[in-house]
Amino acid sequence: MKEPPEKKPILFAVCFLLCLPAFLPAQTAAEMDAVLEAQALSYAQAARFVLASLDGPAGDKGADAAFEAALAKGWLPKKAAASGTVRLGELSFLMVRAFNIRGGFMYALLPGPRYAFRTMVSRSLIQGAADPGMAVSGERFLHILGRVLDTAGGE
Repeated sequence: MKEPPEKKPILFAVCFLLCLPAFLPAQTAAEMDAVLEAQALSYAQAARFVLASLDGPAGDKGADAAFEAALAKGWLPKKAAASGTVRLGELSFLMVRAFNIRGGFMYALLPGPRYAFRTMVSRSLIQGAADPGMAVSGERFLHILGRVLDTAGGE
């Protein structure tokens, strides 16, 4: 008489695959908490959330992969390090390029962080006291990203 195949390995594999998506939101929530608590946001954190906003959860490959992708596309300075502190001008350039925000005349002539920052300020995407050279806190970053996403959704 033939013995039935063992069902335990198959059952375990199915349970593992069904439970895997439950861990993904927890990791995103932990990353969101880390960003909110950050006094100075890193390039990798900024790139991770900006690219995830563009591609959704399907395109999310982590902070280091997002940083490399943004660097390869020319959205970040060539000398940027993943753990380096992102400045408001550089964040503006990243967002203007990533979300295809149309810049002004000077940005069209000399695209870069300075005129990307001015574009973001003139469109009220950056509010309050701001300087292109200042470090970006996590809370301010999420506020700016939210305004950009609100504007990008309406266009």
